[in-house]
Amino acid sequence: MKKGEQEFTATASSENNQVQDTAPAVKSTPSNYKLDVVPQRNEELRSQISQNSLEDNYLEKRGGFITSDPVIDNYNSHEQLGFNKFGIDLAAYEWRHDNDYIDLAEAQPTEVKNFVDSIGTDTGDPDIQAIKSGDEVPAAIYPNGSMEERRGGNFDFEQFSNAETVGEALDWVHPYLFNWNAKITDDGPVSTEDALYAPALERAIEQNTNKGLEVHAWDVATLGHGTGLIYGKNADGSEELRFMETVSAPVTATADDQQLHPLIEDSGYLEPGNDGFQEYWHPLRFGWEKDENTSSLGPVDKKTKAIRTIGEISNSLYPEDAPRPGGGETVAPTTEYVVDFIEKLRNFNQNDTEFETLYNQSKVLEKMVRKQDENHIIYGTTENPQYAVVEDDSLIEEVWEDSSREYDDFNQFLRDNPEYSMSVDDVDASLEGEEMDDFSQQVLAGA
Repeated sequence: MKKGEQEFTATASSENNQVQDTAPAVKSTPSNYKLDVVPQRNEELRSQISQNSLEDNYLEKRGGFITSDPVIDNYNSHEQLGFNKFGIDLAAYEWRHDNDYIDLAEAQPTEVKNFVDSIGTDTGDPDIQAIKSGDEVPAAIYPNGSMEERRGGNFDFEQFSNAETVGEALDWVHPYLFNWNAKITDDGPVSTEDALYAPALERAIEQNTNKGLEVHAWDVATLGHGTGLIYGKNADGSEELRFMETVSAPVTATADDQQLHPLIEDSGYLEPGNDGFQEYWHPLRFGWEKDENTSSLGPVDKKTKAIRTIGEISNSLYPEDAPRPGGGETVAPTTEYVVDFIEKLRNFNQNDTEFETLYNQSKVLEKMVRKQDENHIIYGTTENPQYAVVEDDSLIEEVWEDSSREYDDFNQFLRDNPEYSMSVDDVDASLEGEEMDDFSQQVLAGA
């Protein structure tokens, strides 16, 4: 039932006689209620895509218009309930992330677009040729080079373009990125430029390889050092998640491993005793039994960085004054939800979670952050994501700071408070003739 006054028509029949009557009903919107995430076309984003996308059939490749996904299917309320619907265009929302490359390519072409376009192309620039050929001692070693022999090797485009996995492609293009920045840019590789490196590497692989590799990279802020995460879908359809390093000689490196883009489980940032673990707290440690107090961050600060890591899967670039995931002003995920999401990322290469499942939930989080006129709670788990609107601003702060996890079962909070949304059965019963003025008192939570 939509907010405000509605008209309903009742029909009675007896033998050949039929009578109809129409009566209004008024419903006040509850203060706290569950949200029903529904598919809704975003024509503004679709127009931007049609005008600016670098890919043909961009939306078709991403499912066209997605009407079924765990984030949509896990909770459904009656279609006549209008106030509790949260619409999202999951396919079009990918543009929030993919547009990062286009914006950065225009703003900083040397570090982004020129780098990507130089791959597989004879630019005629002797400095670029020197980077590819390894004529100089490089910032990073190619797979056919040798650190012990101080031999950088050379960028083998044939090997790179025919890589069967994202990891193999990164073996070639990641050192090339560092060597490019050391030779071509003014500042060289900078650890805080993870927001530049992520879209550059993503586009470099998808534009210049021919085995159908899919890449999704985003920056992640550790304490005092920028890193990133790179999801890859390989030629055989398998998925993998890797760290993305932002300096060519990371503190996590060992004699046998440069640690430029290790699989999550192989990274020194998640290895107690490694210098990287001790010096930099990484958000993938949030809620982990192996986490240690190696930084000055408190529980709320750690949760903030973890939520930012989740939200920026779908969008990394924000205007300086724009709300962003981790801001905590109008959106508060429960601790249980954040711990579960981060665990899914940390163990991605060992579990059966599909990246698209996590990505779509990140899109919902990011869109809720943009919707500043309502307070949102995100709860449940990644297998069963749940969403609610609450009126009390202080509740957002309480959920945000909930280290004791009192709000993890947020359905129980809805049951314990006097105003609710409704389940499908509740609305069906009401539409069949029960009282129309007590919707705010009917119980939804847990439905």
